[in-house]
Amino acid sequence: MDLRKNTLLNGTLYLLALVGTCLAQLKGLHVLEFVCKPLLMLILSSWFFFNSRRVGDRFTLLVQAGLFFSLIGDVALMFTYVDDFNFLVGLGSFFLAQLCYAFAFAQNIADVGGGMDGILVPLVIAFGIGTYAFFFTWDLMPHLEEDLGIPVVAYVIALTLMGMLSAFRFRRTYPRSFWLVLIGALLIILSDSALAWDRFRFPLRWSPIWIMVPYAIGQFMIAAGGLAHVLDPDNLRRREAMTT
Repeated sequence: MDLRKNTLLNGTLYLLALVGTCLAQLKGLHVLEFVCKPLLMLILSSWFFFNSRRVGDRFTLLVQAGLFFSLIGDVALMFTYVDDFNFLVGLGSFFLAQLCYAFAFAQNIADVGGGMDGILVPLVIAFGIGTYAFFFTWDLMPHLEEDLGIPVVAYVIALTLMGMLSAFRFRRTYPRSFWLVLIGALLIILSDSALAWDRFRFPLRWSPIWIMVPYAIGQFMIAAGGLAHVLDPDNLRRREAMTT
């Protein structure tokens, strides 16, 4: 058994890293946070890479890139207590992460095609995500520092695009992959909303729980949904048939 691919082992380590991160943030234990928080994306990236490398297509590379930029963002946000500029670094890194996920989902949609089949469901979901993003940004803007307005709006656009494109995978992937990725995207939107509320609007009680738990679960679900898309037996057989 390849331990690098084992979901139970890596999932347990991921959960322990999440618990350690939340505990560190609640108690102000920076050393523990420096150990546990980067481990989240390192464990998830390693598990995703070793399970998906037999495929190695553009979709998996883009998801892997999204995990990488998320790692950079996590590290940058750990140091906002030293210099607030690190918040911008983290925001930029997560902006790139959301674009990578969005491009991955767009690649999936383009590869499968399907025309207008089942278009109503993703249109409704995308409309809901877009409406929420608009009113959330409208409420948030008066509370932002002047130099943060454009970066925050740009990030919200990238995050919204990622969520919308996850919805448009409907009937263009396997149901398990679709729901894992969509719910994961919505959880990341929830996490980022909590982060923005806590930083710019009003402090949230137990904010590390509201921010880190949806974020970690959302990232895991996107990675797991990505694997479900590329490792489905039917999909693998189709790939083999196309290369023989």
